[in-house]
Amino acid sequence: MHKLTHYAVAELIQEHREELHGYLVRQTHCSEAASDILQDAFLRLIHSDIKNDLKNPRAFLYKIVSNLAIDHLRSSNRRVARHADESELAYQADPTPSIEHQLYTQEQIAHLRQAVSELPPRCREVFIMHKFKHQPYSVIMDELGISESTVLKHIVKAMEHCRRRMRELDSPVGHKVAE
Repeated sequence: MHKLTHYAVAELIQEHREELHGYLVRQTHCSEAASDILQDAFLRLIHSDIKNDLKNPRAFLYKIVSNLAIDHLRSSNRRVARHADESELAYQADPTPSIEHQLYTQEQIAHLRQAVSELPPRCREVFIMHKFKHQPYSVIMDELGISESTVLKHIVKAMEHCRRRMRELDSPVGHKVAE
């Protein structure tokens, strides 16, 4: 008969670690899951409130890891089933945007092009280099011979102008958004 102290639990798990890990790998088909389950078993044993001495601590340990493996597999199966349901929905949904959405998107693009064309030349150049050509500030600074703060000022000015113009697209017809 054994009393399960923290030390006894650690010793018990260490003594049977390899065989338990092998058993769990066969059950879960995953070494990482097996290691996680062993850790959970250790924690569960430490926090268990066993009042009586155990006649067969190894069998008790196997029962705990078996139950944890079953819980793990059930959880994995639920995740797989949920993912399959989501995949099925995605497969059934029509990914093609509606005609209205396509037209609105084209209108947005045209409106944005117009807004960018209204920018002062240097501001427009900096904005295009950064936002559309994805060039970092350092490249823009070197290529145009301007400071980082100037690059930032141009981008901020361009973003404010473009946001203001894009809001006009969503405002009632004929009403400009206050600048």
